[in-house]
Amino acid sequence: MRFSLIKREPSFFFENMHEDLQRFLRDTFGDVEPSGDRPFERTFRPAVELCEDKESYNIKVELPCVKKEDITLALTPENLTITAESKFKKEEDKKDIRYSEFRYGKFSRSINFEHPVRLEEADSEFKDGILHVNLKKVEPKGEEVKKIEIK
Repeated sequence: MRFSLIKREPSFFFENMHEDLQRFLRDTFGDVEPSGDRPFERTFRPAVELCEDKESYNIKVELPCVKKEDITLALTPENLTITAESKFKKEEDKKDIRYSEFRYGKFSRSINFEHPVRLEEADSEFKDGILHVNLKKVEPKGEEVKKIEIK
């Protein structure tokens, strides 16, 4: 009996289905991560947009219900780590919340850069629930060629 092999390319739909399903579950139910005194604490994963041109990286992070004081940025020449927390504040004069789609919890995201950035020229702004981070790239140096004498 002879079998012939047929090469099939996966369709675009099936190619990214695993990532799409993970994103859907994360957006719907949030992430669950171990944390200190609470065995599982719900975290949120805000939308991030990274734009790049020849001279810089421009990053936007959607952080609704987060105060500026609750955001931490840690920058190295190779990456940026953004940490934030949206805190639940129960007001005593209100009745118990029966239903809420608001996200509360901690968030941490590291973004690696293909080209190193200048630490001293980093700039950030938090306005209308959007964190804007602008980073200048280090100018690439021309490749130096060293001639080696053969002995």
